[in-house]
Amino acid sequence: MIQKMIKTILLLALVVFLTACQTEKQEIENPQIRILYWDEESFLNKYGNMFLATHPDYKIEVVPLKGELEPGKDPIEIIKKMIQNKQPDIIQTDLDAYKILVKQNLLLSLDEFMKQDGYNLDDYVPAVLDALKDKESGVLYGLSATFNGLGLYYNKNLFVSHGIPLPKERMTWDEVFQLAERFPKQITGSEKPLFGFYHKYSLSPFMMALNIGEGGGLSIYNPANKQFSIHTDAWNKVFETIIRCIKSGACYQVMEQKESDKMDEYSILKRNYPFLEGNIAMAVEQSSMLRTVTASQKPFDEFAWGVVSMPVHPENPDMGNGISMNEVFSIPSGSLNKEAAWEFIKYISGESYGKIAMRTNGEELPARKSLSEKEDNPGIESFYKLEQTNNNIVEYLRLLPPEIIGQLDQSASKYLGEVLAGKLAVAKALEAIQNEVQSVMEKPAL
Repeated sequence: MIQKMIKTILLLALVVFLTACQTEKQEIENPQIRILYWDEESFLNKYGNMFLATHPDYKIEVVPLKGELEPGKDPIEIIKKMIQNKQPDIIQTDLDAYKILVKQNLLLSLDEFMKQDGYNLDDYVPAVLDALKDKESGVLYGLSATFNGLGLYYNKNLFVSHGIPLPKERMTWDEVFQLAERFPKQITGSEKPLFGFYHKYSLSPFMMALNIGEGGGLSIYNPANKQFSIHTDAWNKVFETIIRCIKSGACYQVMEQKESDKMDEYSILKRNYPFLEGNIAMAVEQSSMLRTVTASQKPFDEFAWGVVSMPVHPENPDMGNGISMNEVFSIPSGSLNKEAAWEFIKYISGESYGKIAMRTNGEELPARKSLSEKEDNPGIESFYKLEQTNNNIVEYLRLLPPEIIGQLDQSASKYLGEVLAGKLAVAKALEAIQNEVQSVMEKPAL
């Protein structure tokens, strides 16, 4: 209770400070906006109170998404229906939903607003902007103050004790797997297994392969001709590497965890992030792990660790993937208060709000590079290294009917299982997956 009161007092003080420091801004003819957001309380706490402190003439109405989402219903369709019926001026979505709405021409370009105001995005993380821009037109339809990224974490103790050189920035995936295979399969003097590499998709070799290949610019589906193309030399190399790593024991395998009646802070962290168990040499994990661990009540000091940028493919040394955003703000095409909506987006994506977000957002990273330099987290710069991002697999698959996704999952599980059992070659498995999914794709609708 006391802690909550202190936070409230600090928030009010900050609002007063921002009100006193408001700068001259463009006059808006109708300064009121309707915002589609999860609920009113969370919006005001995170954005609204701060915005209104510097824009006292504005009126904000929150159109709550909470309560509208139904199990089994497509959330994208629900959002589209609410855009049509409620006519919000601004909507908040995650990156995947945003990209679908862009493809369906439901959002306004922000380029003209930025040109009109001379709004500068030079300080924005290139990979974040690359993820937000439409790949075909290069047009920007939304902005976010924060993002999540992926990085390659490493256990310094394990590398030093086994005389293996530490990972470096912009390593290739081949280099990562070669390092992983140099580690023994067991912790010295212990029965605990030692793994050279963990991926956040380690539970699914298929998803892990898709994630790694996607970061190099590969795709498994071409929406232009509606053809699946996973049976290629490039994909075969990715899958061969991962299967070899799994079979050798260098790649992480799920260990049986003992249930405990009482879970302390570290136990919860370790369950969420297996790398923190101390028996994994390298792990692809989200930036949220760095922020969560460093923000914990007492420092995590069981072993020394570091982080470098996501590994790359030689063909695309500046490209990675794993960029995600939970709160992208954009303007629907039918907005009646476009200028006022842009004023809000301009504010929350600006440097002044970014400084606030750094203090209030415990997990995500600031989308402006200059703000990241003020973060007191060693290694955070690694999440800002790459300039391009490729998330086209999820983007394309979200546009496909559920039966196609179901077939892909079924075929991948079946044939990769046979590969791991030594019953089938990788190339044959990929060919079978491609043929089965394409067959369902071409089946006439009833």
